[in-house]
Amino acid sequence: MKKYLVLSLVLFSLTACATMQGNEDYIPIGPQNLSVQVKDGKDLPVFTSVTQITRPWGNIGVQRIKNLPNDPKIIQAAILRLQNLAAARGADALLIKQYYNEDTQSRCPITLATNIVKYLDNLTEEDEAKITQFAQTAALSREN
Repeated sequence: MKKYLVLSLVLFSLTACATMQGNEDYIPIGPQNLSVQVKDGKDLPVFTSVTQITRPWGNIGVQRIKNLPNDPKIIQAAILRLQNLAAARGADALLIKQYYNEDTQSRCPITLATNIVKYLDNLTEEDEAKITQFAQTAALSREN
């Protein structure tokens, strides 16, 4: 009997951990595979308003984590996860665009939506070439 109780508790804990992580998705908006300037996501600046960004910038993608429990520790861990993902995609900063509760009747779930910020005043030549190629490809696809 004790084995079943322990097994049930372990399965419940694993299920709870999986639920707490939320569901991630990513929507590329601009050129991808840009050079990585920030090596560690925790060093990536996080903004909550466009007015806080004082340098010229572009949005290269949107990241979301959905179905997060309304718990400040979990939200903070999710923001760190988004910072790490954004840094790996070449971000210079992260802009939290939406932080909302999809179900207003309960405390869950929370969705975090962020823009991946790339500063335009410190691009490498390689990044500039990728941006130019992306813009040309986008213009051609609009014509067709």
